[in-house]
Amino acid sequence: MHQDQESRHWLRVAREVAERYVEIASRQERLPPLPQDAWLRVNRWERLYQKACLKQYPVASRRCRERFQQSLTSAIREWAAYRDGLLQNQVTTTVPSLREIDAELRALPSEFESVAIDWDEQEIVVQTPPIVLEGVDLGCFEIRLRWSELGEPQPYRVVSLAETGDDDVHHPHVQADTLCEGEGKVPISRALSEGRIGDFFLLVQQILHTYNSGSAYVPLSRWFSVECADCGDSVSRNEGHTCSICEQTTCGYCRRGCARCGDALCSSCADRCESCNEIYCRSCLSTCASCSECCCHSCLCSETCPACLEESEEDSHAPSEDSSLNASPAASSTTEASPAQETSAIEIQSICLGQADLPA
Repeated sequence: MHQDQESRHWLRVAREVAERYVEIASRQERLPPLPQDAWLRVNRWERLYQKACLKQYPVASRRCRERFQQSLTSAIREWAAYRDGLLQNQVTTTVPSLREIDAELRALPSEFESVAIDWDEQEIVVQTPPIVLEGVDLGCFEIRLRWSELGEPQPYRVVSLAETGDDDVHHPHVQADTLCEGEGKVPISRALSEGRIGDFFLLVQQILHTYNSGSAYVPLSRWFSVECADCGDSVSRNEGHTCSICEQTTCGYCRRGCARCGDALCSSCADRCESCNEIYCRSCLSTCASCSECCCHSCLCSETCPACLEESEEDSHAPSEDSSLNASPAASSTTEASPAQETSAIEIQSICLGQADLPA
């Protein structure tokens, strides 16, 4: 019972694939739209030229004749290109029959360990054996052919099940589920256009088993290591440190740590306190309300850095220029008045003594 149901599912997929090939063939057999605009421009300038000649406008007739010749030359070029396109596409497209497609799909389990149908994505999915390149085990991959996109430049994707690589590169020749086909581009395209679905999956699997260091997104020599964002040296994934802000990897020598929270930082994301010169992350620093310099929370006092506090204290203790100027005359007058007062006191005392000697 289960086999009958599975057989019906594959037959349904075969029908949809066959319908897709018929649609592709009908699209290729349709004639492209004629370059009518080029001919309309020729007719327009021919009418204007005849009208200018009838009205006996020599300047206008000369210009219209020049534009007529230019438009005629352009029209001949466009129609010649149209003809060449028809000659290049005159090969009749062979549409694979439903029987042939059904046979291709039923033969897949004999070539691959796992074959499935993803109805949501409209994909035929096969799983490869573990891919090992130069001693590096990359794990298994899924090759997913989307039958609704047959006829498009690359209607399939390659998905890593082990994800041994970094970011979106889990195979030296696969980036973001897209295979770099290289020399296999023509054979893969031909197999798909002819309905040889089994050959298509085998070709993609063969490319996955092939390694070319010259065209690799990430060379195998750096597969289990990453590049330090600061010094550029290779560092093991287990020994690398991820910056808490930009998520770049740094080696142990280049790693910086926030003095307050301890988060790992790279050189681009590490800041310093302008007062104590310690390394902090941006969230652990604040700006001085007076000079806007970045300082740590320990160095700030009432949102003011030590330099601005010291400058403020010096300004508060220093005497003002006006008070010193106002105080000088008073001080000088006091100094000048003292000898006069002393002289007056001596004269008064002498007079008093003199009066005492006079007879009563």
